[in-house]
Amino acid sequence: MQLDMTNFDGSPHDIVLITDNVSTQQTDFLATLAARYVPQFPVARDRCGYACSDHASWTRAGYPSVLPFEATLTTHNPNIHTARDTLSVSGNNANHAAKFAKLAIAYAVEMAETVD
Repeated sequence: MQLDMTNFDGSPHDIVLITDNVSTQQTDFLATLAARYVPQFPVARDRCGYACSDHASWTRAGYPSVLPFEATLTTHNPNIHTARDTLSVSGNNANHAAKFAKLAIAYAVEMAETVD
């Protein structure tokens, strides 16, 4: 699971699952986990249209990857990957990223259970 770009709250959807350059199975699995463990966080799906993060390299190398993202591509942080991409853009807190941390815990627990 690729977790970067998680703290900008720019969309009515708290978690946006990117659907290109990822594992469809892992994306569907993460959507199921979100519905089960964090149903209070609206989830949507969107496409990057290009290899927009490290998940694409993992997918190309044969590793199933999934990318939950902070907003839709049309509403993402306009300061991303610039010197202006600071915590101040997110209200000087990590509240939006905490939603992804909760989902990541569910993912880790479920993946460990699946492997066992």
